[in-house]
Amino acid sequence: MRRRSFLSLGTAGVCSVLAGCGDEPEGFNLRDVPSGPIVLGFSQVGSESGWREANTASIKKAAERNRITLKFDNAEGDQKKQIAAIQSYIAAKVNVIAFSPVVETGWDGVLRQARDAGIPVVLTDRLIETTDDSLYVSSIGAEFASEGNLAALYLENDYEDYSGHVNVVELLGTPGSSPTKLRTEGFRETASRHGKLRVMDSETGNWTVAGGETAMKKLLRRVKDIDAVFAQNDDMGLGAVKALQAAGKKPGTDVRIVTVDATRAGLTALVEGKLNYVVECSPEIGEQLMTVVVDLFFGGQVQKRVESQKAVFDSDSAADALPDRTY
Repeated sequence: MRRRSFLSLGTAGVCSVLAGCGDEPEGFNLRDVPSGPIVLGFSQVGSESGWREANTASIKKAAERNRITLKFDNAEGDQKKQIAAIQSYIAAKVNVIAFSPVVETGWDGVLRQARDAGIPVVLTDRLIETTDDSLYVSSIGAEFASEGNLAALYLENDYEDYSGHVNVVELLGTPGSSPTKLRTEGFRETASRHGKLRVMDSETGNWTVAGGETAMKKLLRRVKDIDAVFAQNDDMGLGAVKALQAAGKKPGTDVRIVTVDATRAGLTALVEGKLNYVVECSPEIGEQLMTVVVDLFFGGQVQKRVESQKAVFDSDSAADALPDRTY
Protein backbone atom coordinates (compact mmCIF):
# COMPACT_ATOMS: atom_id res chain seq x y z
CA MET A 1 0.00 0.00 0.00
CA ARG A 2 1.39 3.42 -0.94
CA ARG A 3 0.15 5.35 2.05
CA ARG A 4 1.47 8.89 2.32
CA SER A 5 2.14 9.33 5.98
CA PHE A 6 3.44 12.70 7.12
CA LEU A 7 3.12 11.45 10.64
CA SER A 8 2.64 7.78 11.33
CA LEU A 9 1.92 6.80 14.90
CA GLY A 10 2.10 3.08 15.50
CA THR A 11 -0.27 1.43 17.90
CA ALA A 12 1.03 2.54 21.27
CA GLY A 13 -0.16 -0.56 23.01
CA VAL A 14 0.07 -1.34 26.66
CA CYS A 15 2.15 -4.13 28.14
CA SER A 16 -0.54 -6.75 28.48
CA VAL A 17 -0.53 -9.55 30.99
CA LEU A 18 -2.74 -11.33 28.48
CA ALA A 19 0.17 -12.01 26.16
CA GLY A 20 3.07 -11.52 28.56
CA CYS A 21 5.62 -8.68 28.21
CA GLY A 22 9.34 -8.43 27.79
CA ASP A 23 11.11 -11.25 29.54
CA GLU A 24 8.18 -12.38 31.66
CA PRO A 25 8.07 -16.19 31.43
CA GLU A 26 4.34 -16.54 31.03
CA GLY A 27 1.11 -14.56 30.78
CA PHE A 28 -2.58 -15.09 31.20
CA ASN A 29 -4.75 -16.64 28.54
CA LEU A 30 -8.38 -15.58 28.48
CA ARG A 31 -9.33 -19.09 27.44
CA ASP A 32 -8.19 -20.17 30.92
CA VAL A 33 -9.23 -17.21 33.06
CA PRO A 34 -8.54 -18.09 36.71
CA SER A 35 -11.67 -16.23 37.86
CA GLY A 36 -14.17 -14.23 35.93
CA PRO A 37 -15.85 -13.24 33.82
CA ILE A 38 -14.33 -9.85 33.04
CA VAL A 39 -17.18 -7.35 32.82
CA LEU A 40 -16.78 -4.02 30.97
CA GLY A 41 -19.39 -1.29 31.11
CA PHE A 42 -19.09 0.91 28.02
CA SER A 43 -21.07 4.07 27.19
CA GLN A 44 -20.82 5.22 23.57
CA VAL A 45 -21.33 8.90 22.80
CA GLY A 46 -23.82 8.19 20.00
CA SER A 47 -24.17 6.94 16.43
CA GLU A 48 -23.80 10.24 14.62
CA SER A 49 -21.52 9.08 11.80
CA GLY A 50 -20.09 6.14 9.91
CA TRP A 51 -16.92 6.56 11.95
CA ARG A 52 -18.82 6.20 15.21
CA GLU A 53 -20.64 3.10 14.00
CA ALA A 54 -17.29 1.55 13.06
CA ASN A 55 -15.93 2.47 16.48
CA THR A 56 -18.85 0.71 18.17
CA ALA A 57 -18.42 -2.37 15.95
CA SER A 58 -14.71 -2.53 16.78
CA ILE A 59 -15.38 -2.46 20.52
CA LYS A 60 -18.14 -5.08 20.36
CA LYS A 61 -16.10 -7.44 18.18
CA ALA A 62 -12.99 -7.07 20.33
CA ALA A 63 -14.96 -7.77 23.51
CA GLU A 64 -16.37 -10.95 21.97
CA ARG A 65 -12.96 -12.08 20.67
CA ASN A 66 -11.42 -11.55 24.11
CA ARG A 67 -14.33 -13.18 25.95
CA ILE A 68 -15.12 -10.02 27.87
CA THR A 69 -18.73 -9.50 28.96
CA LEU A 70 -19.79 -6.12 27.55
CA LYS A 71 -22.55 -3.99 29.02
CA PHE A 72 -23.16 -1.43 26.25
CA ASP A 73 -25.14 1.81 26.22
CA ASN A 74 -25.62 4.48 23.53
CA ALA A 75 -25.87 7.96 25.08
CA GLU A 76 -27.25 9.42 21.82
CA GLY A 77 -25.33 12.65 22.41
CA ASP A 78 -26.93 13.26 25.82
CA GLN A 79 -24.55 13.81 28.74
CA LYS A 80 -27.26 13.17 31.35
CA LYS A 81 -28.00 9.80 29.76
CA GLN A 82 -24.30 8.96 29.70
CA ILE A 83 -23.87 9.83 33.38
CA ALA A 84 -26.88 7.64 34.21
CA ALA A 85 -25.29 4.76 32.26
CA ILE A 86 -22.02 5.11 34.19
CA GLN A 87 -23.95 5.13 37.48
CA SER A 88 -25.74 1.94 36.41
CA TYR A 89 -22.35 0.30 35.75
CA ILE A 90 -21.18 1.35 39.22
CA ALA A 91 -24.32 -0.17 40.74
CA ALA A 92 -23.75 -3.38 38.75
CA LYS A 93 -20.17 -3.57 40.11
CA VAL A 94 -18.53 -4.07 36.70
CA ASN A 95 -14.77 -4.58 36.62
CA VAL A 96 -13.97 -1.62 34.35
CA ILE A 97 -15.92 1.36 33.02
CA ALA A 98 -15.07 2.95 29.66
CA PHE A 99 -16.82 5.75 27.82
CA SER A 100 -16.46 8.26 24.98
CA PRO A 101 -17.51 11.57 26.58
CA VAL A 102 -20.26 13.63 24.95
CA VAL A 103 -18.51 16.86 26.07
CA GLU A 104 -15.32 17.65 27.99
CA THR A 105 -16.70 19.03 31.25
CA GLY A 106 -19.05 17.87 33.99
CA TRP A 107 -17.66 14.41 34.79
CA ASP A 108 -15.90 14.81 38.14
CA GLY A 109 -18.91 13.86 40.27
CA VAL A 110 -19.77 10.55 38.62
CA LEU A 111 -16.12 9.58 38.17
CA ARG A 112 -15.53 10.14 41.89
CA GLN A 113 -18.38 7.71 42.49
CA ALA A 114 -16.61 5.15 40.30
CA ARG A 115 -13.29 5.73 42.08
CA ASP A 116 -14.94 5.38 45.49
CA ALA A 117 -16.40 2.07 44.30
CA GLY A 118 -12.94 0.89 43.26
CA ILE A 119 -13.83 0.69 39.55
CA PRO A 120 -11.17 1.99 37.14
CA VAL A 121 -12.34 4.27 34.31
CA VAL A 122 -10.92 4.41 30.77
CA LEU A 123 -11.63 7.22 28.30
CA THR A 124 -11.96 6.29 24.63
CA ASP A 125 -11.67 8.53 21.57
CA ARG A 126 -12.37 11.76 23.47
CA LEU A 127 -10.91 13.47 26.52
CA ILE A 128 -12.34 15.26 29.54
CA GLU A 129 -11.42 18.50 31.28
CA THR A 130 -10.62 17.92 34.94
CA THR A 131 -8.13 19.07 37.56
CA ASP A 132 -7.96 15.54 38.95
CA ASP A 133 -6.36 13.14 36.47
CA SER A 134 -6.68 10.29 38.97
CA LEU A 135 -10.37 10.06 38.06
CA TYR A 136 -9.42 7.96 35.02
CA VAL A 137 -6.60 5.46 34.62
CA SER A 138 -6.05 5.62 30.85
CA SER A 139 -7.26 7.30 27.67
CA ILE A 140 -7.20 5.69 24.22
CA GLY A 141 -7.48 7.53 20.93
CA ALA A 142 -6.09 10.03 18.48
CA GLU A 143 -4.13 13.23 19.07
CA PHE A 144 -6.78 15.66 17.81
CA ALA A 145 -4.55 18.75 17.78
CA SER A 146 -2.06 16.87 15.62
CA GLU A 147 -4.85 16.05 13.15
CA GLY A 148 -5.63 19.76 12.85
CA ASN A 149 -1.92 20.48 12.41
CA LEU A 150 -1.68 17.98 9.57
CA ALA A 151 -4.81 19.25 7.83
CA ALA A 152 -3.40 22.80 7.78
CA LEU A 153 0.06 21.65 6.74
CA TYR A 154 -1.13 19.66 3.74
CA LEU A 155 -3.50 22.40 2.66
CA GLU A 156 -0.75 24.99 2.99
CA ASN A 157 1.63 22.83 0.92
CA ASP A 158 -1.08 22.55 -1.76
CA TYR A 159 -0.92 26.34 -2.15
CA GLU A 160 2.88 26.59 -1.98
CA ASP A 161 3.15 28.41 -5.32
CA TYR A 162 0.14 30.64 -4.67
CA SER A 163 1.24 34.22 -3.96
CA GLY A 164 -1.90 35.47 -2.21
CA HIS A 165 -3.78 34.50 0.94
CA VAL A 166 -5.94 31.37 1.03
CA ASN A 167 -9.42 31.96 2.45
CA VAL A 168 -10.45 28.95 4.56
CA VAL A 169 -13.71 28.15 6.34
CA GLU A 170 -14.14 25.47 8.99
CA LEU A 171 -16.91 22.93 9.55
CA LEU A 172 -16.86 22.15 13.26
CA GLY A 173 -18.06 19.16 15.25
CA THR A 174 -20.20 19.24 18.36
CA PRO A 175 -19.48 22.30 20.54
CA GLY A 176 -17.75 21.40 23.79
CA SER A 177 -16.27 18.10 22.58
CA SER A 178 -12.51 17.54 22.70
CA PRO A 179 -12.06 16.72 18.98
CA THR A 180 -13.83 19.94 18.00
CA LYS A 181 -11.76 22.05 20.37
CA LEU A 182 -8.38 20.46 19.70
CA ARG A 183 -8.70 20.05 15.91
CA THR A 184 -9.61 23.74 15.74
CA GLU A 185 -6.63 24.71 17.89
CA GLY A 186 -4.24 22.51 15.91
CA PHE A 187 -5.41 23.79 12.52
CA ARG A 188 -5.24 27.44 13.53
CA GLU A 189 -1.87 27.07 15.22
CA THR A 190 -0.27 25.69 12.04
CA ALA A 191 -2.16 28.13 9.79
CA SER A 192 -0.86 31.10 11.78
CA ARG A 193 2.80 30.18 11.41
CA HIS A 194 3.20 31.52 7.87
CA GLY A 195 -0.06 33.40 7.51
CA LYS A 196 -0.90 31.98 4.08
CA LEU A 197 -4.05 30.27 5.33
CA ARG A 198 -6.64 32.67 6.70
CA VAL A 199 -9.60 31.24 8.61
CA MET A 200 -12.46 33.49 7.53
CA ASP A 201 -15.38 31.88 9.37
CA SER A 202 -16.65 28.66 10.91
CA GLU A 203 -19.95 26.88 11.41
CA THR A 204 -21.04 23.85 13.43
CA GLY A 205 -22.04 20.76 11.45
CA ASN A 206 -22.36 18.33 14.39
CA TRP A 207 -20.40 15.56 12.63
CA THR A 208 -23.17 14.65 10.13
CA VAL A 209 -23.53 14.90 6.34
CA ALA A 210 -26.76 16.88 6.69
CA GLY A 211 -25.18 19.16 9.28
CA GLY A 212 -22.14 19.73 7.08
CA GLU A 213 -24.33 20.59 4.09
CA THR A 214 -26.38 23.10 6.08
CA ALA A 215 -23.27 24.63 7.64
CA MET A 216 -21.58 24.98 4.25
CA LYS A 217 -24.64 26.71 2.78
CA LYS A 218 -24.52 29.25 5.60
CA LEU A 219 -20.82 29.88 5.04
CA LEU A 220 -21.32 30.34 1.30
CA ARG A 221 -23.82 33.08 2.09
CA ARG A 222 -21.54 34.80 4.61
CA VAL A 223 -18.12 34.50 2.96
CA LYS A 224 -17.75 35.90 -0.55
CA ASP A 225 -14.56 34.12 -1.64
CA ILE A 226 -13.84 30.65 -0.25
CA ASP A 227 -10.70 28.88 -1.44
CA ALA A 228 -10.70 25.91 0.90
CA VAL A 229 -12.67 24.04 3.56
CA PHE A 230 -11.39 22.26 6.66
CA ALA A 231 -14.10 19.80 7.70
CA GLN A 232 -13.41 18.17 11.04
CA ASN A 233 -14.74 14.83 9.85
CA ASP A 234 -15.49 13.08 6.56
CA ASP A 235 -19.26 13.23 6.92
CA MET A 236 -19.31 17.03 7.22
CA GLY A 237 -16.88 17.24 4.31
CA LEU A 238 -19.25 15.15 2.19
CA GLY A 239 -22.04 17.51 3.20
CA ALA A 240 -19.89 20.42 2.02
CA VAL A 241 -19.48 18.66 -1.31
CA LYS A 242 -23.27 18.63 -1.74
CA ALA A 243 -23.61 22.30 -0.83
CA LEU A 244 -20.82 23.37 -3.20
CA GLN A 245 -22.28 21.36 -6.07
CA ALA A 246 -25.70 22.95 -5.45
CA ALA A 247 -24.01 26.36 -5.62
CA GLY A 248 -22.49 25.56 -9.02
CA LYS A 249 -18.96 25.03 -7.71
CA LYS A 250 -16.73 22.03 -8.28
CA PRO A 251 -15.57 20.60 -4.95
CA GLY A 252 -11.92 19.60 -4.89
CA THR A 253 -11.14 22.03 -7.72
CA ASP A 254 -12.91 25.38 -7.26
CA VAL A 255 -12.85 24.86 -3.52
CA ARG A 256 -10.34 22.47 -1.99
CA ILE A 257 -11.42 20.31 0.93
CA VAL A 258 -9.44 18.54 3.66
CA THR A 259 -11.21 16.29 6.17
CA VAL A 260 -10.47 14.00 9.12
CA ASP A 261 -11.37 10.31 9.65
CA ALA A 262 -10.54 8.31 6.49
CA THR A 263 -13.76 6.32 6.29
CA ARG A 264 -14.55 4.34 3.13
CA ALA A 265 -16.94 7.10 2.04
CA GLY A 266 -14.31 9.76 2.62
CA LEU A 267 -11.58 7.89 0.77
CA THR A 268 -13.96 7.18 -2.13
CA ALA A 269 -14.70 10.90 -2.46
CA LEU A 270 -10.96 11.54 -2.32
CA VAL A 271 -10.32 9.12 -5.20
CA GLU A 272 -13.14 10.82 -7.15
CA GLY A 273 -11.44 14.18 -6.71
CA LYS A 274 -14.19 15.70 -4.55
CA LEU A 275 -11.85 15.90 -1.55
CA ASN A 276 -8.16 16.79 -1.64
CA TYR A 277 -6.67 15.26 1.52
CA VAL A 278 -7.97 13.11 4.36
CA VAL A 279 -6.24 12.79 7.75
CA GLU A 280 -6.79 9.38 9.30
CA CYS A 281 -8.39 8.98 12.72
CA SER A 282 -8.92 5.26 13.10
CA PRO A 283 -12.08 4.13 14.92
CA GLU A 284 -10.69 0.63 15.35
CA ILE A 285 -9.47 0.87 18.92
CA GLY A 286 -11.38 -2.12 20.28
CA GLU A 287 -8.35 -4.37 20.74
CA GLN A 288 -6.39 -1.59 22.45
CA LEU A 289 -9.28 -1.05 24.85
CA MET A 290 -9.58 -4.76 25.66
CA THR A 291 -5.84 -4.96 26.31
CA VAL A 292 -6.19 -2.21 28.90
CA VAL A 293 -9.28 -3.87 30.40
CA VAL A 294 -7.48 -7.21 30.78
CA ASP A 295 -4.46 -5.54 32.36
CA LEU A 296 -6.66 -3.74 34.87
CA PHE A 297 -8.58 -6.94 35.69
CA PHE A 298 -5.37 -8.75 36.55
CA GLY A 299 -3.80 -5.80 38.37
CA GLY A 300 -1.30 -4.95 35.64
CA GLN A 301 0.15 -1.56 34.80
CA VAL A 302 -1.39 0.54 32.02
CA GLN A 303 -0.20 3.60 30.15
CA LYS A 304 -2.00 6.85 30.90
CA ARG A 305 -2.24 7.58 27.15
CA VAL A 306 -2.57 5.05 24.32
CA GLU A 307 -2.47 6.57 20.83
CA SER A 308 -4.29 5.20 17.79
CA GLN A 309 -2.81 5.05 14.30
CA LYS A 310 -2.64 8.07 12.03
CA ALA A 311 -1.72 8.80 8.39
CA VAL A 312 -2.60 11.29 5.66
CA PHE A 313 -4.16 10.16 2.38
CA ASP A 314 -4.11 11.70 -1.08
CA SER A 315 -6.03 10.25 -4.04
CA ASP A 316 -3.33 7.71 -4.92
CA SER A 317 -2.86 6.31 -1.42
CA ALA A 318 -6.64 6.34 -0.89
CA ALA A 319 -7.11 4.13 -3.96
CA ASP A 320 -4.56 1.69 -2.52
CA ALA A 321 -6.27 1.66 0.89
CA LEU A 322 -9.89 1.28 -0.20
CA PRO A 323 -9.93 -2.47 -1.00
CA ASP A 324 -8.96 -3.28 2.60
CA ARG A 325 -11.00 -0.57 4.31
CA THR A 326 -13.34 -2.06 6.89
CA TYR A 327 -15.27 1.09 7.77
